Amino acid sequence: MLEPLAASVLNSILPSRPLAAHILSSKSAFGMSVRSANHVLPHDFFTPHMSGVKGKGRALPEHEHGACSSNSSEDVLHSKTDLFESEVASVPAPKALPTRQRTRRISAHKAFAPGVDSHIPSLRMWMRQVHQVQRRHASSRPAVVEMPRHPTPPPDQWHVWRKTFKDVSLGRSSVSPEHAWQAFEALWQPQGRPPGPPSAALAFLANLTLAVLQGQEGNLSQDVLLHWGKRLQTALHHIDPGVQDMPSNLVRVRWNGLVLASLAMLGRLEEAMEGCAMLFHQVDERHKNAQRGQMLQVYTVLVLSVYHYRGARAVLDLLTEHAWVNKYLTGSPHNPVMVPEVNRFAKVSRSVLSGITDPVSCLQDSLAVWSKARLSMMGSLLVRVASSAKRNAYPIIRLLQRESIPVPDEIVFQVVKHLARAGSFDLAAQLLLSLSPQIARSQGGSRPRPDYHSTALFLASRSGDVAMADKHYKFLSQHLRADLDDKATYMHAYAVSGKPARVAELFDELFPTGPDHPSKQQRPNIVHYTTVIFAHAQVGDLDGVNVWLGKLSRAGLRPDLHVYSIILQSFASRGDIESMSTLLDQIRQNNVTLNAVTYTTLISTLAERQDPIAAERIYKRAIDEGVIPDRAMITAIMNAHVEAGSWHGAIRAFDYLNTPERPGAALTIEVFNTLMKAYVLIGAPFRIVANLFRQLGAAKLRPDVRTFALLIQSACDSGFMDIAEDLYKEMERLHTQESQTSLRTNVYILTIMMRGYLHLGRRLKAKGVLDRMKELGVQPNAITYASIMKAYSEQTTEGGTKVAEDLLKSLMTGSESKPWLQLERGRRIALETVFRPLLNAYAKKEMVDEVERVHREMMDAGTAPSLGSLTALLDVYRRTGNIQAVREVWPEIHRLGLEYTRQNSFLSAGQSGAPSLSGLGIVMCIPLSIYIDALSAAGEHPEVAHVWKALKDQGLLFDSHNWNHLVTALVRAGETHRAFDIVENVILKYQAQARQQQGRERDVHPSTPLTLDLPPPEEGDLPPTRPEAPLHNAPRRAEIVERSTKRLRNVSGLEERGAQDFAHPLHMLHQMSPVWNTWRPHGATLTLLGRVLDHLRSGNLIQPVRPNADVAFEQAALDVEELRRRTEAAGIILGGIYDAFPRTVQLVREYEIMKRSSQRGRPEDRS
Repeated sequence: MLEPLAASVLNSILPSRPLAAHILSSKSAFGMSVRSANHVLPHDFFTPHMSGVKGKGRALPEHEHGACSSNSSEDVLHSKTDLFESEVASVPAPKALPTRQRTRRISAHKAFAPGVDSHIPSLRMWMRQVHQVQRRHASSRPAVVEMPRHPTPPPDQWHVWRKTFKDVSLGRSSVSPEHAWQAFEALWQPQGRPPGPPSAALAFLANLTLAVLQGQEGNLSQDVLLHWGKRLQTALHHIDPGVQDMPSNLVRVRWNGLVLASLAMLGRLEEAMEGCAMLFHQVDERHKNAQRGQMLQVYTVLVLSVYHYRGARAVLDLLTEHAWVNKYLTGSPHNPVMVPEVNRFAKVSRSVLSGITDPVSCLQDSLAVWSKARLSMMGSLLVRVASSAKRNAYPIIRLLQRESIPVPDEIVFQVVKHLARAGSFDLAAQLLLSLSPQIARSQGGSRPRPDYHSTALFLASRSGDVAMADKHYKFLSQHLRADLDDKATYMHAYAVSGKPARVAELFDELFPTGPDHPSKQQRPNIVHYTTVIFAHAQVGDLDGVNVWLGKLSRAGLRPDLHVYSIILQSFASRGDIESMSTLLDQIRQNNVTLNAVTYTTLISTLAERQDPIAAERIYKRAIDEGVIPDRAMITAIMNAHVEAGSWHGAIRAFDYLNTPERPGAALTIEVFNTLMKAYVLIGAPFRIVANLFRQLGAAKLRPDVRTFALLIQSACDSGFMDIAEDLYKEMERLHTQESQTSLRTNVYILTIMMRGYLHLGRRLKAKGVLDRMKELGVQPNAITYASIMKAYSEQTTEGGTKVAEDLLKSLMTGSESKPWLQLERGRRIALETVFRPLLNAYAKKEMVDEVERVHREMMDAGTAPSLGSLTALLDVYRRTGNIQAVREVWPEIHRLGLEYTRQNSFLSAGQSGAPSLSGLGIVMCIPLSIYIDALSAAGEHPEVAHVWKALKDQGLLFDSHNWNHLVTALVRAGETHRAFDIVENVILKYQAQARQQQGRERDVHPSTPLTLDLPPPEEGDLPPTRPEAPLHNAPRRAEIVERSTKRLRNVSGLEERGAQDFAHPLHMLHQMSPVWNTWRPHGATLTLLGRVLDHLRSGNLIQPVRPNADVAFEQAALDVEELRRRTEAAGIILGGIYDAFPRTVQLVREYEIMKRSSQRGRPEDRS
């Protein structure tokens, strides 16, 4: 919206002061403002012209505009305090204004002309009027109307306004844009012009505009842009940029840029874009960097304006057409003067372009429209944006190659590295092969391409291919092109392959020590030390980690967050929560800010401990600290819910990840695998899991070895071992024939298949899988051997247990290295994994001596008592009625439970506090049920009440099994009324509450991935409970798969809906099947309550269980009166139960009818 004044300046013909305000508000000017703005700018739009104004217009007194006429380009470069002293400080406190002023006319109500009075006509329209405007004589201006008298503000207020203006101009103010604008208006009024020299006023307006666009006045919108665009336009009308021609007049260049910014904000985008294209190339070589920085400010305004008026796709077209600014999207300028502006422009542009949810379709739509050169530019932009947003850029570059559109080599190298970081080594290798390691010379022949070898070295290092790393580093070294980054990359290859000794050797070879001090470019930096630390952490060598931390410190370097993250991950992989907590304290003491990678490690650790609520608290804490969550961090939240069986939370996190505009959202193979894991653990039929696998192509995803492992696991759970073998063969074919190296067979795939054969009793087939491991050089791990021992130890014959014992003995007395102990989670977990099958088997067989012996041997092997091993001891003592031993073991279990939850609180809150068992779940609920059963069977009923109350006060969330066992304990205590009350008002109420929550409509586009952000429970609801444990037990999971397959056999539509909505079948499974609706009275509970009702109906009271009591003798010794009294009491209790708990009584009756009418041979539900 350029008015006559704007036009005259843009054409470099302003000879004197700006025109009067009445010219700007004339009818002709307004008429021009509504003309079409779509004309192309004339070729000489920014070209200087001869001045055409004569006479009095040239003879106005200097104090009419004073220092506002800046004729020197040096004025704008002064950003020090003295720039403001002469002008801002000279603004007097307002006095009574004279009736005749030598300044512009100021409205009696506002500092600036409002509304349409400040409209600027289109540029083309202005071009036809400019000379006529210039010929107008300055004396034709009407007399200025007397200004109204304004109350004099206190002197302190003037000081505040001056300081605000100065601070905003220097870019160091935290004042809101509205308050800054009010100060600007107040300083304007006394003299009728902006305060300070033009350079200061323009700097103020530029910083004010950027503050508005950054959201300091609320969310940016078209209304906000229009409001502030008008303000900016009005202020610019009253600033004289001087008469010196561009580009040497920096004030004038900046004034023009702000005019274009105001046009963009007002929605006149064509004019703004045309003007930016011209002004960008008006450069004074002496001040090129300063001018470029100011123009990037204008382009930042333009990008945001185009986005809010026309969308992200229009921004892509803009940046593709204005190719000269694309080099600044990397955000790494060489000149420090431009750093803030380049970073701001790059951040805004990438953020806006990331709103293009389907870049491939966007590019396809442009194939028939744009030239290959422009398509190459557009594709390169989309690749850069996808890479910066950590999205998969491979489909974009594949489309460009398929359409024979040239792609810059650096873009291809960038995508190769992105794929390597994401673990997509096959795709990265294929893409790299599309380029040649040689580059053609213009005069003929070719020369090596070092960037190719550097990228190939990066790919080899990420995949741990040391042979390829050796090859490419040797080339770079021989050609003297190996820089410090290449050396670190070379070392990383050996670190990934688990060879810390070789990494340390390379460090010494690449950075030899000697009398000659190497230059800074040749000295190792923190990255090289970190690589050696990472190599030792990979294999759990904490001593090596400490040694190299010491070397790092002695080199004068301080550990950064990357170093801490590596060590933290090493502790996490071994479940060493105490060390993790200590390290976190050290990080905070060193004022190191955690990032998304560190928080992902913490969330993943809590996921393994089945504590999704603590994981969500960690996530919220990260958000509060300003961390921007990425895909890995959100996927970790989803996995925490999957591990805990919180299906609603898992679906919500997946829906968030599947909503493109959400921060960090992306559907990758890692997200897909986590969803598949949920289907497997919930016990989904194989056909549903297989259908999900078939959707990978439509989702443009490629399965990895974990995807195949989950699908094979589902087939094994369903007993489809032939299908499992076919899937394994297909995976092998893809690996060998199509060179998909990520599908290399590992120990987990083969262990799953071996366990599937063992579950079906096909031991010869299982042995064949074990032999296959040896042939392939795959080392069995602790899980492999535990699966074998579990299958044999659960046999009823003594021979099976002996086979398991012999296998365990051979493992413990084998070679010193014991490679099976190298489990990811550490030696302690590996030892407990192989001992637990025998512990559990002997406990079920009530062989107390054997359980105690195996437990001692496990302690002697170097592990400590755990909740799992002590629970096995507790169970065998309960089964054999050894109440004294039960009471001795329980305090240790309780102590470990408190320690376990205390460790969780260290991770989630970063500080210790009162012990709370709220995050403990199954690890504490199972031993509690065993303990309650043992106490009540022994007649120690007061102790049951004491333990229950103590754990409730400590925050333990009891699960459905605990409540069912409490019902049994109350019946044994003779508290029949309270037993029915538990079923009626706890179990059934939780069941109804769960069904009501499951029936709520699913939010497929949640604003956050957290269940903590859901609405609070409704009034009258019971406290929320923890989700029940998922089906990690393979035999139990196989049983559930069989039931769900039968139940869903005639349910249609699941596969069809699942093709469009991958989580829909999981949502339906979560709602439909009673198998995972665990809040119900167990069959054993209903049977017991039925016997209670029969006993009461027969006139007998329920007597509490007492140790060593002869109930039959006591009953025979009762006299007639006592029998009559008890019969009456039984009738009263029975009537009270009928009246108070009708739903429970009805449920007991229905269960008894169902049992009587059930088919012969159907197994009874004893869960």
